[in-house]
Amino acid sequence: MRAHKPMIMATRGGLPAGTFAWSLRPRSPRQPAIFSVDPDQGLLGNALSARITEATRLTAEAAVAAGLLELASQRLAKPIHDLHNLMSRAVARFLITGQGTTETERSFIGRVGVIGARYGLSVATLTRSYLLWRDTNLRILDEEVDRLGIGQPASSMARKIISSSADSGILRMARAYDSQTDELVTSPLAGKVA
Repeated sequence: MRAHKPMIMATRGGLPAGTFAWSLRPRSPRQPAIFSVDPDQGLLGNALSARITEATRLTAEAAVAAGLLELASQRLAKPIHDLHNLMSRAVARFLITGQGTTETERSFIGRVGVIGARYGLSVATLTRSYLLWRDTNLRILDEEVDRLGIGQPASSMARKIISSSADSGILRMARAYDSQTDELVTSPLAGKVA
């Protein structure tokens, strides 16, 4: 089995690949006109799909272990859980079908940023949550690549998709967070005590 070292605060710049790539293009996020699944890629996508619940649970456990207890609060636990589940499903779906995220899915990612801002969660905590999701999914990916004997091209593509999805999600969530924070600061009710 490959050893995967967590990179808790590292992100890449540049344009996103994989599940979020089409969100920057003027076309529909549906399946591209030409999509040919590498058999290993489809096999890996199905294997990851079967482990979505486990990946979501392991990410939540990693957040608690990292001291991000505010993510388990009554107000944030469900949206964070749903976000991590959505992200894992999107990666598996892309590997199987080539379908990127929908506008509804991208909007949900932004809503988590809004929720975080409303309840005083820091952008750093939300970002660490995404990076824990990424690291957990990369570890599961490595396990499945070894178990299935997946070739380098498919495993490299899946790694890029997971990393790019985390990076793109962080940016989308942070933009929504900043927008919500600006709105709260400029609101006529800001500073008034009820």
